[in-house]
Amino acid sequence: MSNITLESLVVENRILKNQANQLRYFLVGSRVDALTVSDVEYGQTLYCSHDALNRVATSLLRPADVCLDIGPGVRPQRMLNCPVHVLVEPHRPYAEKLVVTYPGKAVYCVDGLEYFKGALDKSTDTVFMLDVIEHLEKEDGHKLLAQALRVARKQVVIFTPLGFMPQHYTESVSWEGVTHSELQNHRSGWEPNEFANAIHVVCEDYHSSGSKVYGAFYSIIDASVEMQPRLVLVSDGVPSDFQFQDGDVIIADVMFSELSWKINYVPKRNMIAVPLELIAAESLTAREILRSSIINFHVLEGYLQRCENVVAVGASAEVVLQRHRNGWS
Repeated sequence: MSNITLESLVVENRILKNQANQLRYFLVGSRVDALTVSDVEYGQTLYCSHDALNRVATSLLRPADVCLDIGPGVRPQRMLNCPVHVLVEPHRPYAEKLVVTYPGKAVYCVDGLEYFKGALDKSTDTVFMLDVIEHLEKEDGHKLLAQALRVARKQVVIFTPLGFMPQHYTESVSWEGVTHSELQNHRSGWEPNEFANAIHVVCEDYHSSGSKVYGAFYSIIDASVEMQPRLVLVSDGVPSDFQFQDGDVIIADVMFSELSWKINYVPKRNMIAVPLELIAAESLTAREILRSSIINFHVLEGYLQRCENVVAVGASAEVVLQRHRNGWS
């Protein structure tokens, strides 16, 4: 990718973010603390203060009788009062503390991916992963999320820093008297747009680390719907015999306008604009550069990882799909 192209994309991303920052307060305003599930559609992002973040996210949760709490450390989730509350904690000192402190909760000393191997589909109402996914490598984080969505009946609740926030294990530091381990290291950073079919609640100045300030966000993902839609990548004209289906997620090249008349009946939230032609042309561009420079690349990558049924329409779309299957090499 040429420096001119890369710089122009970075500038365009910055402009779009600034425009979003200006608009979001008009869209949300002072009503943010009064929102309920019925007020908010999945796909919406709410911005609020540090003090309001947990309160707003909690107000958006559906009631649950059974919840699974992945990686709670020594402090289980307090957002929902669930009669059946299962704690899955891989660090044994934390797990032992949980057994003593919370005798009314079931505790398993195992990591989340291992626990999910024996979990049945749609066997719990809500899966919580609070301050968890950033401790995993990106690939393992996506695997854990996929399993959580398989097991949850109602919702998956994620809380994580906004982007990558460095954190390294320090042997001398403890949590309520319990020693830490290298599991406390942060290994990945996440953005709200990486979690589809979710309500996002964002605070941009939640954490302080040294002289730097980092944001944090909740993603409340709807697990009650089928999360395996057909994914359609479109970069060129649509053949006359091609039929879109209800529920298709459509990723269309930003330069492709012919598509609009073909999908008038499809809700706009199902179509995402991504510069597929540019991604296909820059075949030697590393994934890290694509992530930081291509608008909606995170969304494209997330859908490609989750969806088994993917259709490519057009030469550029086919190249992008093949690049994904080859690991973007």
